[in-house]
Amino acid sequence: MKYLIWANFKMNKSTKELKEYLEVFKSKYACFLHIDLMIAPVTSGLWIASELLEWSCINLWSQNMYFEESWAYTWEISPSMLNELNCTYVIIWHSERRQYFNETNEFINKKVKAAISHRIRPILCIWESLEQKNKWLTKEVLKIQLIEGLWWVEDVSKVDIAYEPVWAIGTWETATPEYIEEIHDYIRELVWNDESRIIYGWSVKPDNSKQLISIKNVNWFLVWSASLDPESFLKIAEVE
Repeated sequence: MKYLIWANFKMNKSTKELKEYLEVFKSKYACFLHIDLMIAPVTSGLWIASELLEWSCINLWSQNMYFEESWAYTWEISPSMLNELNCTYVIIWHSERRQYFNETNEFINKKVKAAISHRIRPILCIWESLEQKNKWLTKEVLKIQLIEGLWWVEDVSKVDIAYEPVWAIGTWETATPEYIEEIHDYIRELVWNDESRIIYGWSVKPDNSKQLISIKNVNWFLVWSASLDPESFLKIAEVE
């Protein structure tokens, strides 16, 4: 199994900034055979990233995707459009999509199946709130998200999973290594295959990445703030 590491720029970096970033990163990244490394720019930057990453070992990832091919869906992007841009991965159900854009389990399931049918590998994000965690509902919540998000997906090994403990955002709470291992082990039991990568996605930085990759069933990372600086992201990608 290759490890998976993803730089999610969210709503950051203009086209000029993205071009400068990729030129620096490409010149220094050493193309490890055991790592699938992804860059997910804003949608408006996909075209320039596609051109700059062509023939490189860095994969292009889309932050979002609609499940239909075309119609009156303002500011959406279809699976076939991502194919044209050589996007090989897509983020599905990031916590912010559910919090701010009210995406439902059924809606997300359509995205997952559309991505697979277009040979785009989806990364399905799952998480629990602080209230759910405090009520000991974490495993039940994650199980429902996985079951409904993967409903009628014939081959679950074509999907990777990202776990985000969003209850730690803006709180004094932290996910301990023991907690992360327990949750990732549980997710592995639910997906029941060895090809789906289970990546960890909260506050990954150069100074804690080595400890995190030592945890069982942490198949590397979803990185946001630390990925915005190419030197910082390189340190995480190169950790052993």
